[in-house]
Amino acid sequence: MTREQDSADAVANPALLIWSRLIQGAAAVVIVLSLTLLLSPRLGEAIFNLVYFHQLAIPVEVPSLAHGYIWFANGIIGAVMAGWMICIILLARGPFLEGRLHAWNTIAIPLASWFLIDTAFSTVHGVWGNVLLNTATGLMFGIPLLFSRRHFIVKP
Repeated sequence: MTREQDSADAVANPALLIWSRLIQGAAAVVIVLSLTLLLSPRLGEAIFNLVYFHQLAIPVEVPSLAHGYIWFANGIIGAVMAGWMICIILLARGPFLEGRLHAWNTIAIPLASWFLIDTAFSTVHGVWGNVLLNTATGLMFGIPLLFSRRHFIVKP
């Protein structure tokens, strides 16, 4: 979808353009952080160590083979997250701008599901750094989704 198409759709509902851009911006932030896990495994590991151990390094000696596995697993997480966010951007640029309820649902329901499952799991395991990270991410998406909801109606 081109920028001109975005702008043409916004004439019909300028509020949706604002909410769409905020959702796209939130997704872009997640993509950058996700690609960090893939392209800079040491930095990605440091971020997870900060979230989990509240320090940049793992507090125990880890064999180099384990580092390879950790970096691979983090890279897979980053790839999945980046792919998911690209899908959200495409939805936000297209059917979301048209006010199609399925677009809102297709963005909001998976995000809410992820948030609840991941945050509950993190809470049970006492990983408060991840609960805070999830909360910040949830707010980045939740605010525009919450305020845009009234613009969506069922359309064929």
